[in-house]
Amino acid sequence: MSGASTPSSTLPFGTASAYADSFPAPAPKELTLGAETCFNLSVFKAGVVRQYRKLDDQVVTRLNRAQAQLRDEVRQGKGDSPDGMCAKMWAEMMTGWLNRQKLLTYCQNTVAQNLKIAQAVQAEQTQVAAVPASHDTAPTWGHAGKDGAYPRGVSENQVLADQLANEATVEAIVRKRTLEVFKTRCPFFNPNANDQGWWEIADAGRAGAPGTPTTVPKN
Repeated sequence: MSGASTPSSTLPFGTASAYADSFPAPAPKELTLGAETCFNLSVFKAGVVRQYRKLDDQVVTRLNRAQAQLRDEVRQGKGDSPDGMCAKMWAEMMTGWLNRQKLLTYCQNTVAQNLKIAQAVQAEQTQVAAVPASHDTAPTWGHAGKDGAYPRGVSENQVLADQLANEATVEAIVRKRTLEVFKTRCPFFNPNANDQGWWEIADAGRAGAPGTPTTVPKN
């Protein structure tokens, strides 16, 4: 999308400055995420997930601002249809949802893989050791394993897996609330066929991506 030189007629509502104010630059569409980030949940949440939740956090403010600008331009006889505003907002919502789910799925799979490795190592050491090894020392590998993963102890991996599951539940709640606000401002908007699955799981408050078996989180 070009900057201020873009003709106002191509924007959802009037001026380029109003467009930029209502839709500031989104988080990057692609993010390189290493396995080590998955094992530092504070970094994962603060530096990765939250930047993709900015749109959801600001959805009410953005929609209100955009609608106010649209009403002003309608009164001036140069307003555009609100359909463009809704389509733009939905596209940004989808970008955030897709990226956050991609990150969550990657980390959940990474931690699950390491949990299996740690369990296998612990079981093997228990079988071969004359004296049972301590759970605190047996599976504490200090170097990256396959694909940069860092297998830790069984307990640590299980805690991380539970925390990521909780984060997936939070994500489902955020998506549902964002969609509810969006529907109040854009009641006649219908997603295209490719996005219908995301609309349905967000509306139902389900975690995960379309087509994955999930449970409905408690609000």
